[in-house]
Amino acid sequence: MSGQGGVASILAAERLAAMTSRADGTAYLSGWPLRALRELAAGLGLRSVGGLRKAELVERIVEGTIGYRLSSIALRQR
Repeated sequence: MSGQGGVASILAAERLAAMTSRADGTAYLSGWPLRALRELAAGLGLRSVGGLRKAELVERIVEGTIGYRLSSIALRQR
């Protein structure tokens, strides 16, 4: 990533970190172009996302950010 793409990915990661539901993350990312989603996924360190369709990529990003955090919270509350 270079230039504004890196800044956009950082801002997107921060925004995803503040979200409290998977649905919010999905709604936020659904309008993004595929190329930007791939850049975001790379910036987040997600692997094996190159061949994914847009909906699958959105789901993977949401699960890797919001979903991971929500699962961690749920496990700690047990």
